[in-house]
Amino acid sequence: MRNKNTAAAAFAVSFLMLCGCAGNDVKDVSSKNDSLAENTSTADNITDDPNKETGPIVEFSAESGFYDEEFALELKCAEKDMVIRYTTDGSIPNENSAEYTSPIMLTDKEKNEAVLANHTDITGDNDYTPPKDMDVGCVVRAAAFSQEGEHGPVESHSYFIGFDRASLYGDVPIISIMVDENDLFDYERGIYCLGKYHDQWLEENPANKDLEGWQHIANYSQTGREWERPVYTEYITSDNTIGFGQDMGIRIMGAATRNENQKSLRLTAREEYGKKNVKYTLIPDNERSDKTGVVEKYKSFILRNGGNDCNFLKYKDVLLQSLVADKDFETLQGTPVVAFINGEFWGVYSLMEDYSDNYIENNYGIDNKNVVIVKVGEIEEGEPEDIKLYTDMYDFITNNDMSDDENYKKAESMIDMQSFCDHMAFNVYIGNEDGILRGANWRMWRVRQADSSSPVGDGKWRMMAYDCEYSTGLYSGGEGYQDNYVRHAVKGDIDTKDIDDPPADIFRKLLENDKFKEQFILALCDMRNISFEKNRVHTAFDEYDKMYGKLAGMTFERFGEDYAKPMYGVFKNHALKYLDGRHDLFMKHISNVFDCGETASVTLSVNDAEEGGMIVNTTAADLTDGEISCDYFKEIPITIKAEPKSGKFVKWEYEGCTVSAENSDEITVKIDGDCSITAIYE
Repeated sequence: MRNKNTAAAAFAVSFLMLCGCAGNDVKDVSSKNDSLAENTSTADNITDDPNKETGPIVEFSAESGFYDEEFALELKCAEKDMVIRYTTDGSIPNENSAEYTSPIMLTDKEKNEAVLANHTDITGDNDYTPPKDMDVGCVVRAAAFSQEGEHGPVESHSYFIGFDRASLYGDVPIISIMVDENDLFDYERGIYCLGKYHDQWLEENPANKDLEGWQHIANYSQTGREWERPVYTEYITSDNTIGFGQDMGIRIMGAATRNENQKSLRLTAREEYGKKNVKYTLIPDNERSDKTGVVEKYKSFILRNGGNDCNFLKYKDVLLQSLVADKDFETLQGTPVVAFINGEFWGVYSLMEDYSDNYIENNYGIDNKNVVIVKVGEIEEGEPEDIKLYTDMYDFITNNDMSDDENYKKAESMIDMQSFCDHMAFNVYIGNEDGILRGANWRMWRVRQADSSSPVGDGKWRMMAYDCEYSTGLYSGGEGYQDNYVRHAVKGDIDTKDIDDPPADIFRKLLENDKFKEQFILALCDMRNISFEKNRVHTAFDEYDKMYGKLAGMTFERFGEDYAKPMYGVFKNHALKYLDGRHDLFMKHISNVFDCGETASVTLSVNDAEEGGMIVNTTAADLTDGEISCDYFKEIPITIKAEPKSGKFVKWEYEGCTVSAENSDEITVKIDGDCSITAIYE
């Protein structure tokens, strides 16, 4: 028999209980609210949507958030002839739900029982054991019902009683998700469980049971809109305020990692749920791709479990992408959040951007209907016939002589070469075992029709990075940095996914052109010298370790991955071992493939880092410590541009090199030997 909990059973073990508290008692025990107050942000989410129920709103005596002491929650409706009905299990109240007759006692986390966490049918590995102890909060959803059974908008709130929020979660925000239990764990329609699809798959071939868990087919491996379920989502900041709260849709995300106990989730805003977007700065300092400010609107976002890094560091993907966020390809930025589902602790996730036509619109202001995205050779956004835009580009480049200047010039009109070079260099440097070099996890985007309102509306294909964690020696203990991935990229001598028209073919054909080859070599050097400069890498790992480390340990305990907790520091050292080793050997790797000649040490500095910096080729150098040391090939000139901040650029001071114009803010540098270049600001 399946381990299924009915709604009645869930209510029976509910962590809320009715009590006879008088209304004035609420003032005494609530640590935040002294009187009944409408949650205006939630009310706004409901009343401005014509597709939602209309009618009187249920008012809650306390806002969502963290409270020190137990207290009685009072509900009120302005219409006296309406009956308030509520649930405490995450489901939407209906005419059979409990009737509110007296204040509801919200109890301490130690008194609340987990319900969802007791489901064990969530992985093909059959190795999940429910946690013995778990932090559980309270969720309350209420609506006002008429005598005819019609009801007004559903109001939903999350309460965490007796949690030491600062000690447990620090400054990390909370994502609270409320959902009908059956939408996750029902045998037929539950999206989080093995379910009916798994049984059918085993019936078709009993030998399937011997496959590894990640190869199993189950309810949770199903995709498409029909496997999206309605939820209510609240975002609670570290200072206990509500960033946003609204109805959304939820799906399971990922490929092999759908089999993990803690699964990745995609949350999507739709007009049918309430609002078409989440209008909130979900990811701090997430600058729009067009550099006009931070992203303030999201159509969807991902709660990512770390992918292949799920039971290692959990943050490797978001960290690696953060190091190349200034490159000429799209990256998915992210930030840690702690998730709760129906009040139950669901662990730390990386809240990350989600690629779509809406992502392009929100980052560049380009009409999303004019956006085409190809993912691993198939149209992800756009019309089916848009694939011809990709195949035409592929066919022209791979079937023509790219050493011919006219052919290459046409190729430049079809694909952004800097974006392509940078993206390839990134995958090469980190040794991505599941990326573009193997025909996996690659995306390109372009506008269908040229749009002169944006510099990227020129119809050229541009690259999009994602799922980068299966890299840097993830499964080899940090070994493999000695392997020359530059050679793999150029020679194509590693196993690849069998797909039509792989972009690696485009790359190797473009290498026939000396201009492209030089551009790619510089992209490789910049990746090593600037993006993955050793101090920068170590600082980033330390910062992410502080944000994720403790929370990752709690998540491993919650989902039965206890072995990973004591290994956490070891996993970090493995990643650093790989990146340090790669840094030390990388210039030799480049030279061994391209025969670039001698290298020279180039010291870059500014007289005052607060007044300005510099851009090397296309990458901003991190000069917060005053200077960095880089290695470049003497045969290939580099370009440096002044980047004023509070100061005014005056001149360049240099030694051991030749510059094109010492007083120009942008110079070409011919490297004669070990040299130094300083930008002077006043």
